[in-house]
Amino acid sequence: MKKWHLLFLLITLMSCNSNKKKSVVDSVNPKDTICIKELEDAKKDLKNNKIIYCNYTGAPTHFPLRAQKEMDSILKLYNIEFRNESSPCLVDEKVNYHCYCELMQEKIDEKFGEKFIDSLLFISDSLHILKNLDELYYNGSMAGSWDKPALFPGDTHYDEINHSGLQKAFDSKVIYPKNYRYSNNPNSLAFLQVYLDIDRNGNAKIHDSHIEFFDYKTKESGYNKKHWEYLKKIAFPLIEKTKWIPAKIKNINVNSKNDITIYLK
Repeated sequence: MKKWHLLFLLITLMSCNSNKKKSVVDSVNPKDTICIKELEDAKKDLKNNKIIYCNYTGAPTHFPLRAQKEMDSILKLYNIEFRNESSPCLVDEKVNYHCYCELMQEKIDEKFGEKFIDSLLFISDSLHILKNLDELYYNGSMAGSWDKPALFPGDTHYDEINHSGLQKAFDSKVIYPKNYRYSNNPNSLAFLQVYLDIDRNGNAKIHDSHIEFFDYKTKESGYNKKHWEYLKKIAFPLIEKTKWIPAKIKNINVNSKNDITIYLK
């Protein structure tokens, strides 16, 4: 019986060891002098109780952390310094350009747990959003995008452009005129594009719109022009008089800039 216990213990230990993540120290290429030098610097700093958290900003475009000030302040409570880490434009696959940061991250994970940084990022971003509730968030903005786009009542899934609830409501109200030209070709274009802001209380305000009709078979465009105003009169009140579910960042309602599409027949 004792032999079985010993065998079970050995298997368990072997399993634990096999699941242990490989350190950057163990996987460094002997010819990668840049990495070797960075590891030496990291070990020296760690020996002097200097711990760095690296925020990767990307390359060649620099993407700063939205809540950098908040994250920096929280990290200081744990005696951790904040650093922005970029990547070179030209990359040699045989070179690891982030050995210093990778070793630092390993030590942070060992000391505080693997979910520690993610938790701090969530908290810091939440604090930043709460301090900037008047900001307008959208994809590509300097303030950064929302986590979840605004929803129209009845939407079945998250989609920043296509809103099934709005499409269904529009289809139920529109009555296409007798002389309306339908898009019979499945590759033809027929849609109403609307540009609007939705505030954190769910109120929508339209700023601009665009209607597109194009027949790939005949190469005609811009037809049904005399019906454009009618289509807008159906769509616009649905958009502006309906209470939307606001966009969210870290479960906090935020103001959002939107570009949505209603498809026409």
